[in-house]
Amino acid sequence: MNKFLKKIFLFLFPIIIGMISLELILKNIPNDYSYKKAYLDKNANEIEVLFMGNSHIFYGINPKYMTRNTFNGAHISQSLNFDHAILKKYATKFEKLKYVIIPVDYFSFYSRLDEGVEKWRVKNYCIYYDISEEEYFWNNFEIFNGKLDSHISRANGYLINEKTDISCSKLGFGTNYNSKNNKNLFETGIKAANRHTFDLNKHRSTFIKNRKTINSIIKFSKEHHINVIFLTCPAHKNYYKNLNDIQLQNTINSIQQISLKQSNTYYFNFLKDTSFTTKDFYDADHLNEIGAKKLTLKINDILKKIEYNNVLMN
Repeated sequence: MNKFLKKIFLFLFPIIIGMISLELILKNIPNDYSYKKAYLDKNANEIEVLFMGNSHIFYGINPKYMTRNTFNGAHISQSLNFDHAILKKYATKFEKLKYVIIPVDYFSFYSRLDEGVEKWRVKNYCIYYDISEEEYFWNNFEIFNGKLDSHISRANGYLINEKTDISCSKLGFGTNYNSKNNKNLFETGIKAANRHTFDLNKHRSTFIKNRKTINSIIKFSKEHHINVIFLTCPAHKNYYKNLNDIQLQNTINSIQQISLKQSNTYYFNFLKDTSFTTKDFYDADHLNEIGAKKLTLKINDILKKIEYNNVLMN
């Protein structure tokens, strides 16, 4: 029996050492999460406008076109509960923060990162932000989330070519969705609309949780004298014409009702904004860098108008 256990140990030992080594390498590869966390650690006290949310904001807002000190804190598939968690984490450091801008898109009320097909991304908040929305032990490890061949490829790229996983600008804008590589808007419109459409009855509990999260964000913002701007991001007609009308109206009506009840809350719907044309989209529901400049400037103008109206009222 002792010989058998010894053989098992000798067999497993190099595998365990290999796994530990791979885990340590992966955690040391700079990525968008570690970069944004480090930026917020250092600069949160100077930020005046903070964009949060999912890939629509990550690729759709370029802070360099804002006149106030702005940062893009969005991540791919980041849901409302993680927006809230990041805000709470830096609550005491947001000394100058006046505006938080958060997308409420077609899918926002009916989906959460920790409940969807991209649940594996939750580990990024546990590892790099030290945020845990659910107590799940394996979320503390890179190698147990995602595919092994992808992990090995990333590790090799970093060790051999010093290739990192940072894909954002210094101010957090996602740079991969470039107009030179625009996708087919017809095909991506259908696929994205289908991917973002949910069984409304089955996802009723998710809807309720997200509504509570939005109210918590508003409450947090009031307590810290921050204005909240919710927006529905622009999309190409090949996306929005394939959406479920009930899900869309539930979303728009809900965020409108919530916003109208709060003095520090605004809502703007850009979904079908005709000023965005084909050249502005990377795919049917994401802007490229051309569209991102246009949307950022629109938001910048909105903030100026809010400031001007506040001055008049005072």
